Parts: sequence; structure tokens; C-alpha cells
Amino acid sequence: MKKKHGSRILQRNPKEVIINKAKKGIYNQNPLLAISHQVACKNCGCTQKITYLNHLKSGNFELGKTEAVEVAYAAPTITGLSRAREIITPVIITIRCQKCDAEIPCSPVSLEYLLFTAEKQRKMEHMYV
Repeated sequence: MKKKHGSRILQRNPKEVIINKAKKGIYNQNPLLAISHQVACKNCGCTQKITYLNHLKSGNFELGKTEAVEVAYAAPTITGLSRAREIITPVIITIRCQKCDAEIPCSPVSLEYLLFTAEKQRKMEHMYV
């Protein structure tokens, strides 16, 4: 089954789309994905560093349930913020604690964010200055 996302048609398995884009280097310049982050175990407090991009390239992630969330963003209003509802599919990276072996899930980005940034990167490559 194919899903329509904006004007693009996604392949049957969006996880494979993300893995392929990550392996092709599409996300290499994305600082959120390419630098290391510290995650803490809720069980024992042990921290370890991970790089989200490595997990995307290896396929060591799952896609969560698609849901509607409320998002606040800067807008030229009296209050300075505006709100909108967006549909997101969380990308869930689960690692094992090195100390107590508990699972540590984290969801740094959504499928929609990854698809948007990949498309934006592709458009930037075709720009001439």
C-alpha cells in the first residue's frame, strides 16, 4: 500500500526510505542527527552517548504510531505564539543501558521531519547562486 505525503508518494515501507536516505548521506549535515547526544537510563541514571544518524543508517529504530499533536510556533501576534495541529510519526530509537541492561527509548525526530529535511536538502542542491 502506498501513502501519499504532500505531493510525493512514499514507498510501501517508510523505514526503508529513511535507511536508504541516511546511507546516501542525505542527513550527514544535519546537526541534530550527526552529533552525539547523551541519553540517561531512567532505571539507574547511567548516561551514554549516541549519534542518532548511526541508528538511522543501521536501521536500529522503529516507527511509532502516527498521532496528531499540538505545536506552538512563533507568529506575528500579540502573544508571540500561534498553535497548530500536526500529524507526526515518531522515530523511536531504543538502546540498552550499559550498566543495568534496561531499554532506553528516545524519540528525537519524526518521520515527517526526516522526509521534509531530505526534500529540503535535495532542493538546496539544485539551487544556483
